[in-house]
Amino acid sequence: MFRPRIRAFLGAAIALAGAIFIAGPVWAGTTGQLSGVVHDAKTGEALALASVAIPELKRGAVTDAQGNYVIVNVPAGRYSVRVSLLGFVPQLRQNVEIIPDFNTRLDFAVESTVLQNVPEVVIRGERPLIQKDATGSTKFLSGDDIKYQPLRGYQDAVAQQSGVVNFKLNIDNEAQNNNTLIIRGGRPNEVAYYVDGFSQQDPLTGVSTTAINNDAIQEIVVQTGGFPAEYGRVNSGAINIITREGGDKYFGSAEGVFGEWMRKSRGYKNFNASVGGPIAPSMKQITFYAAAERKEVEDRRPSISTDEVADPSQPGLFENGVLPSNGSKTWSGVGKLSFKLSPLQTLKLGGTYNQDKWQQYQNFYRFDLEHSPRFRDKNYSVYGTWNHSLNTRSYYEVKGNYFLTDRIRGDGLYFDDLKKYAFPVGAGNPQFDPTEAIFFYGPQNTQGAHVYDDFLHRKSSYMGIAADYANQISKSFQVKVGGDYQRHTLRYYDHYFPTQLYEDSAGVLLPKNTLDVDRYGYDPFGEEIDGGLDGPKHPKVASLYGQTKYERLGLVVNAGLRFDYLTPSTQALASETNPLQSDVNDSANVATRLDAGDLQDSKVYRRLSPRLGVGFPVSDQTLVHVNYGKFFQQPNLQDLYVSYAFLEHKVRTGGYFVGFGNPNLKPERTTAYEIGIAHKPTDRSVIEAAAYYKDVKDLVEITNIPSNPNAFSSYQNRDFATIKGLDLSYTLRRVGHVSMTSSYSISWATGTGSVSQSQRNIAWTADEVPKIASPLAFDQRHKFSWNLDYRLAKGEGPAWHGNRLFENAGINILLNAGSGFPYTPTRVYNEVTLAAVAAQPIGTLNSRYGPWTIQTDLKATKGFELGAQKLDVYIWILNVFNRDNIRTVYTGSGSAETTNFLNTEEGQNTYSTEAAQRRFLLAERSPTLHDSGRLIRLGAKVSF
Repeated sequence: MFRPRIRAFLGAAIALAGAIFIAGPVWAGTTGQLSGVVHDAKTGEALALASVAIPELKRGAVTDAQGNYVIVNVPAGRYSVRVSLLGFVPQLRQNVEIIPDFNTRLDFAVESTVLQNVPEVVIRGERPLIQKDATGSTKFLSGDDIKYQPLRGYQDAVAQQSGVVNFKLNIDNEAQNNNTLIIRGGRPNEVAYYVDGFSQQDPLTGVSTTAINNDAIQEIVVQTGGFPAEYGRVNSGAINIITREGGDKYFGSAEGVFGEWMRKSRGYKNFNASVGGPIAPSMKQITFYAAAERKEVEDRRPSISTDEVADPSQPGLFENGVLPSNGSKTWSGVGKLSFKLSPLQTLKLGGTYNQDKWQQYQNFYRFDLEHSPRFRDKNYSVYGTWNHSLNTRSYYEVKGNYFLTDRIRGDGLYFDDLKKYAFPVGAGNPQFDPTEAIFFYGPQNTQGAHVYDDFLHRKSSYMGIAADYANQISKSFQVKVGGDYQRHTLRYYDHYFPTQLYEDSAGVLLPKNTLDVDRYGYDPFGEEIDGGLDGPKHPKVASLYGQTKYERLGLVVNAGLRFDYLTPSTQALASETNPLQSDVNDSANVATRLDAGDLQDSKVYRRLSPRLGVGFPVSDQTLVHVNYGKFFQQPNLQDLYVSYAFLEHKVRTGGYFVGFGNPNLKPERTTAYEIGIAHKPTDRSVIEAAAYYKDVKDLVEITNIPSNPNAFSSYQNRDFATIKGLDLSYTLRRVGHVSMTSSYSISWATGTGSVSQSQRNIAWTADEVPKIASPLAFDQRHKFSWNLDYRLAKGEGPAWHGNRLFENAGINILLNAGSGFPYTPTRVYNEVTLAAVAAQPIGTLNSRYGPWTIQTDLKATKGFELGAQKLDVYIWILNVFNRDNIRTVYTGSGSAETTNFLNTEEGQNTYSTEAAQRRFLLAERSPTLHDSGRLIRLGAKVSF
């Protein structure tokens, strides 16, 4: 009788083994579980042999002798669930939400009857306020939850959650077009982003540039602590976005948003559309979903002070509140095909696409706007998932995908045409007035305009396959195992002086500087290559995990163990002190060359990560959880790799500062502890609190490497951090017309470095490295978010001449408040100069904090029914009260308005004329230090 189960288990094990040893990236769950008890409503007696079915999926189960049922491997989404048994009134529960990686508990109390053909009882369900099998801090957001909120994109929605900091400053070595999400004090690269279970992170930098249309979001699961062994190579948090998919009926929408037509227009335009359904009316077993968005913004990061810095020398600029050379044009899209070969077998194919072309306003380029830095970010992924439910209690899944991300950063005018950067023989790139040293030369200069003199092109991709197997062995015990393997292809090109790559000799371009370029996977001129010591890099990562869930009498125990294998698969220096001659006794080891004898295979790392979470009820309305876990994460891959030709050049010649990758970096590690409680004061509300502590070791930091003949800088595992905090949240389900959520976080994030480049000045000067923890750059002590929604349904609201003008209408208010971020106080000095200056601290590192920011946003919506279609029109107002929120301040004055340098004797001597002082004030009053003022946008959406 056990042979079919044995065959099924062996089949799944073979599929899993094949997945582990072939290829695959980092994954997240996309399916959940439905379980519960069916009992007699009058007697409370458990009912055996009752049929529990999900009609949309044609899936179901039969209750056992104790009335228990379980259906595993249910795709995330909302469904109707029907229970039926001869002699009892059938019952249908609508709007039952299945959450990925978690169990949805659904019990039925059915009435007995002696009649036949009794109409079924229909009950509309709601997501439980307390997810009883969650033993960590997890937030669940549906597409409906964010539909009416005055925000756009999953990142804005996640930023409202407790434990998440919305960090708007750039502290890493590359600028981003989006804010950075910091989860519980971790570094920016410690947050994992998934779409439909597939990673969307750039492994070179650890960030994600993937955007998802609001209408495409089915569910967002935010895990800020205590995530299970299934989630690996991530230290702080995981954000898993599940997109919608097609159904039996056609549906879709089209939306347009326009912004700021009034005096301060930012040219905001957003168009998006989506459609889904069966691939053909007669082929409902094959469904599709597609969504696309086009966004064009004239000023991507508006500032409340832009119009205040207009100058007569630049008529028409800044006056309308628009930062010039600061626009963005974005395309994004998702698509999914689902082949339901049977109720138990599903094949899904899908993908994402994103392209963002944008320019970055920098105040140094105020009079050289066309040459301010320009970016193009592009990424896309394609994936396939085979899902097979072996029975109602077990399933396996095999997944594969390919993901590519590509960034180009260059001069705003010449961009990726490196030959156009060339200057005539004997001429150089014009810089700035050495006396004032505050603005780069523009086209008015007799020498010509300054060209942005740094060109970056990086491309990373990975492909692979992974698999999972899960079995609900009994009512109380579930086991899940899985693994993955991924292989990357990394290409990197950063020329530090692209204006010197070629020189123009009477119209003929001649190669000039092919040495000052950090490159692998590209030749000195930026063309792709596939071989050699500086060919593309191919790191490999693999993992295995096993986790169990035990549930009995309200007690939940989640336990797991994860194994990770990490190898850079490249060559490392045999000797850091003598990189060009590691063996002085070897006559073949040339002292002026980096040859094969100076290199050795990089190290391979293997790590075990135990995870344990326990949840238990204190009362019917209160649940407590505790968890412990060890987490490992590979460093940013760009910190592991180096161009050997460039390293040889810099060790021989010395000169300007460059950070070189170290292939022998160890994985960064975090040990985390958490205790939390959830309490329902009423049936419609819940209060949650969680306290946490994180001990972080082996963080990567740049450091000076003394060597012969010249020192160089590289990365080592020498930073550490200690993070602790308390997260509070309150949720009020809709009561009458009102629903509300609020969250508050207090945290202390301290350490010796915020990112791997934090100590670049110390590495450059070979100064003493910090040994005492100080507040990290993103240490936000207090953060508060409050959201209120007031909404009238159809037929509600005051009547006027028989018409209810406010039916299908509502208003949503979102308030965000946060304390300022830390900075190191210094003596007053010229903080806006382009010349080389050194700040003199007058206090300990990051010992002062900037001002609080407070912003209130609003969205008012009115719906109209147009036959089978629905029209929603809305007004969306950001920063309703037009508050001046400061992004950052000058360290000498603590103000965003002035450095106070002109009040010093040195300042008066340097800028002695009225014209020079006027230009200094233009440099000092940078709009980039302030956040946006009030922004008003109008939108309309048609759906069917």
